[in-house]
Amino acid sequence: MHDTLRPATLARARRAAFAVLALPLLALSACGSTSPILTSPQPASQSSIAAEIPAAVKTLEPFQIASDASYAPNEYVNGSGQVVGWDLELAQDVCSVLGVSCTIANVTFDDIIPALLEKNPKYVMSFSSFTPTASREASGIDFITYYQAGESWLARVGGPTITAASQMCGHSVAVESGTVEESDAYGYMGQNPGGGAIKGDTDHCTAAGLQDINVESFTTQTEANAALLSGRADFGWADQPVADYQVKLEPGKLRISGEPCSIYPYGVAVAHKLGFDKAIEDAITYLINNGYYSKILSSAG
Repeated sequence: MHDTLRPATLARARRAAFAVLALPLLALSACGSTSPILTSPQPASQSSIAAEIPAAVKTLEPFQIASDASYAPNEYVNGSGQVVGWDLELAQDVCSVLGVSCTIANVTFDDIIPALLEKNPKYVMSFSSFTPTASREASGIDFITYYQAGESWLARVGGPTITAASQMCGHSVAVESGTVEESDAYGYMGQNPGGGAIKGDTDHCTAAGLQDINVESFTTQTEANAALLSGRADFGWADQPVADYQVKLEPGKLRISGEPCSIYPYGVAVAHKLGFDKAIEDAITYLINNGYYSKILSSAG
């Protein structure tokens, strides 16, 4: 089950955002390379919004956008080697409104924020299903939020069932490294490297007389999904649209277990030092107000 459309105020940082979900296609290259964004008809450049791009940022054109293309249906590589996903369709439209040329770089998720923060950054921004967290913001990253999604547990058909975080105790859980799901799994054991929803110093597992969670962290979501399918992990934990999509890809093998929890926003990640937030925010607002979000939604069928 996909998230429903949740209209809310477009915002920066941690505030809830306008929620969308769609499955558009975007032809790009993958495996760490870059490629121009090429897709369906684009919105026209808006000179008043383009004028908001700081002069120093403008010199970085063509803009490289970092994205971890292992997070289907948001951003991923299909069987033909194309990067597809609604998140990158949004990225393309933002670039069009800003009147700039952009390319997508397929970058390991854990490497994106350090790359954005480099003195001379290779990547101007990232569309990669990022959840704003306190630690990410404290590092110098701003987020322009545009979507909301819950977390869902994945289980094998015929395997154990999970309906609450307490039931992770004593089990292995496959997550992508650097995600809020990884953070929340450690947070439930009183450890929280990423600042997700589950915080505190209490190990809920040992406090209940249970074994700790065996957190299996993988470089990509694709690897985490494979670990669950192979039986290496008892459960998977991912954003709701990602979990739903995996169930569709593996009918009769995977299922959603329990109800979604911990609703988070997604945000475009950009280094605070660039002063680029307002231009991105206004571009997304333009897309919302002029029906381009609706076009992305309609592509889901």
